[in-house]
Amino acid sequence: MSNLNIGPVRAFNIMKELCGGFDNVGATKCDFKNFKKELNVFIGEFDAEMLVRRPTRKKEFLPNFTCEYQTTEEGVLKCLFWANEDMKRNFYMFGDVVSFDATYKQNKYNMMFVPFTGIDNHNRNVTLGASIIGSEIAETYSWLLNVFKDAFGYAPRVIVTDQDPAMKRAIEDVWPDSRHRLCMWHIMDKLTTKVGPTICANTDFRKRLSAIVWTDSLLPEAFETEWAAVLNEFNLSDHEWLTYIYGLHQSWIPAYYREEEMSGLMRTSSRFESENHFFGKICNPKCTLVEFLSHFDTAVEAQRQEHCKNDHDTRYTSPDIWNPDFVLEKQASETYTRTIFLCSIGNSTRYSPDLDQPTTEFYEVMIREEDVTVKCSCNRVVDVREFPRHYILRRWTREAVPNSSPGSILTDGGDPDRSVEVNRCIREISNVTEYVINKLVSKFDEMCNFRDHIKQFMSVADDAQFDTPPKTRRNRFAELLGVAPTNTTTIRVPIGTRFKGCGSHKRMKSKKEQAISQAGKKRRRCSKCKNFGHNNHTCGKYNVKAKDASTSKRADGGAEDGEDAGGVEDVEDTDEDAGPSSEDGDDVFYTSETAEDADVEQMLE
Repeated sequence: MSNLNIGPVRAFNIMKELCGGFDNVGATKCDFKNFKKELNVFIGEFDAEMLVRRPTRKKEFLPNFTCEYQTTEEGVLKCLFWANEDMKRNFYMFGDVVSFDATYKQNKYNMMFVPFTGIDNHNRNVTLGASIIGSEIAETYSWLLNVFKDAFGYAPRVIVTDQDPAMKRAIEDVWPDSRHRLCMWHIMDKLTTKVGPTICANTDFRKRLSAIVWTDSLLPEAFETEWAAVLNEFNLSDHEWLTYIYGLHQSWIPAYYREEEMSGLMRTSSRFESENHFFGKICNPKCTLVEFLSHFDTAVEAQRQEHCKNDHDTRYTSPDIWNPDFVLEKQASETYTRTIFLCSIGNSTRYSPDLDQPTTEFYEVMIREEDVTVKCSCNRVVDVREFPRHYILRRWTREAVPNSSPGSILTDGGDPDRSVEVNRCIREISNVTEYVINKLVSKFDEMCNFRDHIKQFMSVADDAQFDTPPKTRRNRFAELLGVAPTNTTTIRVPIGTRFKGCGSHKRMKSKKEQAISQAGKKRRRCSKCKNFGHNNHTCGKYNVKAKDASTSKRADGGAEDGEDAGGVEDVEDTDEDAGPSSEDGDDVFYTSETAEDADVEQMLE
């Protein structure tokens, strides 16, 4: 339950329900808490060491697993990147457009978690790789992008990020052939602040600008003309910020990505924000690094299970189609995934023009019959019975990736050369079992025969199993974490990691935004010096004078009985704005301005 980010108290209550009562759990609530504490003690200073050793060990047994890390000269962990076989297979099919950014507070050391996110054939998020970094400088991002490219063999065609200058510099240096696309939402969200709320609220400026920014139907020349027309109409041609973002138009305007295949999949970083929320539900900001890795594996497993469910629904359920006689629609339902087919049907308008009747509408048709290349607004000129194969993009089809199968089995022993054959056999058994169950789900007798046939092999598996001695508490900790600590520490955890926006849950604001937010707020004024930014207790001007006078009085032997503090009176003579008084050399500073109030405070003292 710790891998699911379930605390010890809640885990104890869940076990009560599973076991039928607290008496049947076999442990107390304190035992659950102590187990968690002992687990943290077991990890101790070996946290970073165990984090690195766990994926490194997988790399030794799994040939398609990638793990790279970097440390400082003092042995402090700087960054770690890993990607398994499933991630690589998904990248080769869905890595045309990738988004990535750093997320914060996913572990107790505040090291940034950087997942790479794509879109699968069910239009769902898919994790293509992951990293943990200790800083957000261009050098770190350059190392990360280099390792990513070495692991997958090539860089994605389009990469989507926010306006982080460190990311921009790293992408230009390491992935020069990739198109770096900026998040449109982050740019347009600043429009009201930069241009002013008056023009955005009282005119249609924002609506008209959004109409030409968000659409992908405009050509670059048309966009530039419309942009200039809107700015001229509202007298914003010389606006500094609008001029700046227009200079970046090739990095975020859809009109300049029309030639990039699948570039319309991601215009913003909303996919990454959704991925960040998904991992945040499972990860614990107070967990250790090696625990975070367990949480990450659980999250990816949940993501993979959702993909398997979508594959199952696509293979064994038939979506409702409008007209069964419409062969193209039937072919589409059998070719594409269920989600993509229903999405395309829901977002399309179907019409059947009658070409024998007179009409005022004209349809432009360009078709080459030798290779069935069609570009038209109405495809009823020829009797087309199926989609041309070169118009079917494999990434959206049912078989975009092989049938979801369990990952490779990691064992402590065995012949590494036979791992490929073993895992192939495991996948075949899983696929055959799933196929048979779905075919016999409505035939109970045949399913019972299949069940009995499978049960016959349970005795064979039991005979092959041998009893092992009870596991010690240390062995259970190692099994839970997937790795055990070594005798010496070569990789140490970072201390005091800083990141963007550290110390605040909100994004950093510019000086102009801060001035706008402070406008209209009542500022605190000091009652002594009449200046802003402090009060009479923290006033540096008068408190320092009173303290100096008190120190001088002590040096002179104090004041006579019945006299005021001479040091303070000297200060009052040299300054028209009399400061607070001090009695008998004590550092007591009265806030009242009358003698009566001072006497009352003296009596109370």
